[in-house]
Amino acid sequence: MSAPADRQSIVVGIDGSPTAVGAARWAGAIAHRQHATLVLLGVVPTIDYPMTSFALAEVDLLPELRSAAEQKVEQAFEAVRAEQPGVEIRRIVENGVPARELIEHSKRARMVVVAAKSQDRLSTLLLGSTALTVANKAACPVTVWRGRLDRPQPDDRPVLVGVDGSPGCSAAIGEAFELASALGVGVIALHAWNDPDLLQWTPVPDAWETLAQQEEELLSERMAGWCEKYPDIAVTKVVRKATPAEALLGDEEAQLVLTGNRGHNRLTGLLLGSTSQNLLHHAQRPVVICRER
Repeated sequence: MSAPADRQSIVVGIDGSPTAVGAARWAGAIAHRQHATLVLLGVVPTIDYPMTSFALAEVDLLPELRSAAEQKVEQAFEAVRAEQPGVEIRRIVENGVPARELIEHSKRARMVVVAAKSQDRLSTLLLGSTALTVANKAACPVTVWRGRLDRPQPDDRPVLVGVDGSPGCSAAIGEAFELASALGVGVIALHAWNDPDLLQWTPVPDAWETLAQQEEELLSERMAGWCEKYPDIAVTKVVRKATPAEALLGDEEAQLVLTGNRGHNRLTGLLLGSTSQNLLHHAQRPVVICRER
């Protein structure tokens, strides 16, 4: 498949868990609306080490592990096919490390979807979490899916995007409008401001109102071009005096939330910023992490 065609694929990591099947069903609905190919990726876990006796034992198990992975992918395929008969679905099973294989596929995909199982709220604090690793390093938007297993499909609620003016934020806004357009829903653009320097002094009575007005003007400026590009999408602009994570987590009207991979915190380097980290740990709905390609 050519690179441009691969750019239209949505890749879902399948590990056999009910949550992964829910993520696949959600991704199938998105693929249907975006006319994208759905890729169900199962990975037979292997370890890179010399051929010791333990490694030889692992090799003996590979056929059995591959068969199990293929069955898990097939189960997800059947669940999606029952709901989205018109979507092109590719089934792939590879040997390797799940996070590494998903990151490799992200180089040619429009989105990668990974399931956030209940125990991931603890494991994301540790090295080795597939969801956190993929969200940190993928080359395309990553959806960490957490939702209702009985109703995993998108609904008619709006999508929520955090706006802070960073490059990753611009990517998140673009992805928010693309998803909203495909789903036929509105966009909530939320800009939170909470400058620590301003909290160290008590402004004159009208100062907070003036600052809030300035932040509203900034939000309007950052959204202007997107609103013109998608004139049919209803946009609700919200400005709140709070940290971005508090504001995004506190908004319960949206069906999913989008954010850039980093804000203005230069100390985060290549890692996710604090807002993205907070959303991945605590959001009760799908979280889409975006970065500039």
